[in-house]
Formats: sequence, C-alpha cells, structure tokens
Amino acid sequence: MEGLKLIHMDENETVKKQIKRGREEQSPFDSEEFRTSNGISLDVTYMFDAPGDGSISREGVESLIPDVMKVHHMLKNNQGDIYDGDILMTGWQDLPSEITREHLRDIKSVTRGVAGEVDAFVSIGIGGSFVGIEATVRALTHQYFNQLDREKRGGAPEIYFLGYNMDPDFFRDTLDLLEGKRVAINVISKSGTTTETAIAFRILQDMMEKSWGDKASELIFVTTDKVSGALRKMAEQKDYRSFVIPDNIGGRYSVLTDVGLVGLAMANIDIEEFVAGFKNMREIALGDDFWQNPSLVHAAMRHSAWRAGKKVEVVATNAVSLYSVARWMEQLFPESEGHEGHGLWVSPSLYSEKLHANGQMVQEGERNILETFLLLKEHDNRVRIPGTEDNLDGLNFLVDSGLDMNFISRKIIEGPAYAHYHGGVPNMTVEIPKRNAFNLGQLYYMMERSVAISGYLLGHNPFIQPGVEAYKHAMFALIGKPGFEEIAREIEQHLEKMKRIRVP
Repeated sequence: MEGLKLIHMDENETVKKQIKRGREEQSPFDSEEFRTSNGISLDVTYMFDAPGDGSISREGVESLIPDVMKVHHMLKNNQGDIYDGDILMTGWQDLPSEITREHLRDIKSVTRGVAGEVDAFVSIGIGGSFVGIEATVRALTHQYFNQLDREKRGGAPEIYFLGYNMDPDFFRDTLDLLEGKRVAINVISKSGTTTETAIAFRILQDMMEKSWGDKASELIFVTTDKVSGALRKMAEQKDYRSFVIPDNIGGRYSVLTDVGLVGLAMANIDIEEFVAGFKNMREIALGDDFWQNPSLVHAAMRHSAWRAGKKVEVVATNAVSLYSVARWMEQLFPESEGHEGHGLWVSPSLYSEKLHANGQMVQEGERNILETFLLLKEHDNRVRIPGTEDNLDGLNFLVDSGLDMNFISRKIIEGPAYAHYHGGVPNMTVEIPKRNAFNLGQLYYMMERSVAISGYLLGHNPFIQPGVEAYKHAMFALIGKPGFEEIAREIEQHLEKMKRIRVP
C-alpha cells in the first residue's frame, strides 16, 4: 500500500520560513510597511457591563486612570519598591534599546559554529531560564520540529529542554532521543545550584565528558552570573563558553537577555527581528496616552477585574503555537502578583480543545473568571475543507461559502468571547496579526510592562518572589542537603504531631 498523499495541500509555509532563516534571509522588520502590518491590538469591548455580579464598568476603569498613570511614571523613572536587596530590578525596561547588533552577531557567530557540529542542542533550566525560550521556539517553529530532517529545520539541530522537572522517566526518555547523537548543551542558572537544573547538568556533563573527553568542553555553554556562583567558577576551570545573566533582570523577564537569545539563535530564530519587536512595543508602551497604550490598558483591565472579585484568568488561544506563550504568562503574572493574598491565577487554555473540557465551567460556573484571548489572526498555512456528495456531516455549507479552517479558527475565539461575555465572563482579546519573531517580541514586552504596573497597583514589589523559597527550603531539608538540618528537624517534629491520613 502506498503512503498517504497530501492531496490539495500546498508546501508547508512554516517549513519554508525555517529554511529561509537557515539561509539568513530576513523579513524587512525595520520598514514602516512591516511595522504597520504587524501591529498588536487589544480589544476590550467585552470587558464592560457583563451580566451578573462582578461586572466592570468603563467609568470604573477610567476612574483608575490617574493611579495607573502615576505608577506608569514611577516605573519609567525607576521609582518605588522595585529593588531586590540593593539591586534595581528594572533592567528589562530599556534592554530593547540597549542591545547592540554587535552583541547579537557575536551570539549568532558562536551558536552557528556549534550548530553545524552537532545533531541536537539541549537547553537546561527551570522557571525563567526555561519557559521563555521554550515558548518562543514552540511559537515560531514546526510543531514537530525535531522529527523533520535537518534541511527542513533550516540547518538547525534538534532542540530539547531538560532540568525543568524531576521526573526520571521523562529524563530517561529524552536521553533515548539523544543516544548516539552529537550533543551540545547550555546550562542556565544564576547560582548554579538550582536543584532541578544542577542535577540534569551533572548527568549530561558526566556523559559528555566520558563520551568525548576534552572535546566536551567545546560543546558545553554556561549562562550564569557574571562574576560569582558555582557555574561561573566551573566555566573558568573547564574553559566553557559562557554568557551572562544580568543582575538587574529577573528570570521571568529574561527572554531578551543571553538567557533566551543563545537558545533561540541555536534554533535559527531571527533574534534581530525578535529584538526589533521588543523595541517597537517599548516605544508604544512608554507613551502617556492611556487609551493608546496596550500595556496600561491591559494592566487596568486586569486590576479592575481583580477588584471586582475575579480570581482566575483563563488565557486562551486559537493557535497551538501560542499555547506555550500562554504558559509563559502563567509564570510571569502569578509570580509577579502573588503576594499577600493578591493576584489572579493564570490558567492557559487551547481553544477549541478546552471548550470541550472546561467550557461548561467558563460559561456557567462560578463568576470568578476573567478571560484573555491570544488571537492569531493569520496562521502560516491555509487548509481548505473538501466537499462530499452525501454531506452527512452537514459541512458542505463551508465549502459552498469558500470558507476554510483558518476562518473557523478565528471564530473559535470570537464565538466564545461573545457567549462567555453574555454568560457573565468579562473578556479581552490580544490580536496578533502574524506568527513571527517581531510580534512575539512585542507581545512579551507588552505583558512585562503590564504586570509591572499591576504590581505597583497592588502595592508590592513585582520583581521578587520570596514565597518561592519556601518549597526549596522544605525540599532541601527533606533530601538532606547540608545546611538545612534545623529545618529538617522542624519538619520532622511537625510531621510527628500530624496524623497521616491515607485512603484506603
């Protein structure tokens, strides 16, 4: 039997983009025409006056504008509770305009040289040292990138991620895909002692050194603190190529630093276009006209929803490629806002999949939900729907009207937005024109600035996360890490007083 033929299917445009990037063919991202056709917009029509309790009014939002503008100017001027110790944590604000093309070329030069020598690249990190890189790679590449041949990947190696969980089966399964391949790795950790990342690195480092001896040092990158820490010391001792994690930029804001750029360059993402997107949105987001500034409006809408009793923000998208971006927001917002009982929990969703899983809850459950849509307006590919003679599924009307999957994909957002609004769920839509690095950079900067404003409005520092240390201390104590003996004793004593309840 012959294999499946892709009847009536054009060449995959995502693959064509990857091949062009491999040839270093760039889009005209510096042109006015390109920027005009790639403008992100925020539609807040369905945010106001939703039926039922917890409704948000335009008048209420506009009454908040003076407070928003006050903290907007404080942030621009680096004022307020924005320090981690004695370090000002707003380096991300001006980073898009500070990155030089020379720096980007240096990164591309290093990664291009190594990419040609290896079959696979593994990015090792957790939290902000993982989610931004993975989100960007997933958003801009073929969904089965590693299963394509090298030519269709644009010459890039296969891309893998480790060190972001402690599941030994997942780790072992990933090693099966790396076996027999030439592998390069980049370990990302400011301290070098983050448990999940350090364990993954130790295992892969050991395998590489025993497989290739001194050659291994040429295939190990380290992205860490500029002057101190375990990884910095190791990089100097073993002559690893190293990149810097800035002191004044927190992990969840770090995708535009070397933390993100090295892995993205290895995957052939156009990091110059990516930076241009950040830079373009920065110019917009620094503006003082509230209703022309999507970061300010987005922050005000979310803050108004929280004050109206909303506890959960469903961030839903119609594009599989953007689902990972919703997961990036899942870290950015809760980790920045979750202080002193404040903040919205972010729940990423892919529509229409999740409409068949929890759509009933969104439509008719407790009215504690805000909904934010990431609408990709133009997918890379167009997929037409064929007609049938019997029309048993009743879908020939789509064919007769000249409609395709792309049309339906947009309605997968527009339909729920309307229905959920009338069900009492206020919602807003971030409209993303096309799937490219420029738009992703714009979206990231818009959200980074929005959540910073949100932290100010909530009255706390959005650039620290002291609560995260609690789980680390408990875990360190339970695994017997030196220095945590006292906490281990406290936990043991506490557990002895608790009656363990197991069923059955």
